[in-house]
Amino acid sequence: IKFKDAVGRKFSFPWHICKSWKGMEELIKQAFMHVEVLGPHVHEGHYDLVGPDGEIILPQIWETVIQP
Repeated sequence: IKFKDAVGRKFSFPWHICKSWKGMEELIKQAFMHVEVLGPHVHEGHYDLVGPDGEIILPQIWETVIQP
C-alpha cells in the first residue's frame, strides 16, 4: 500500500500487514515514532486516513475498503 504522511514522506507498506486495521495502525505509529510535534498525536490516534479520492477512511471500515 502506498502511504504518504502529513509531512510529505512516502512509504510502501506490505499488503499482508496493512490489510488489517491493527497492522496499519502499528505501521503508522512506527512511521511517526521520531516525529517531534505530530508523533505524540499520532500515537494517541489523532489522525485521519485519506484515500486516493480524498475521502476519509474510518478504522471501522478499513478492512472492507482497502485493496492491494
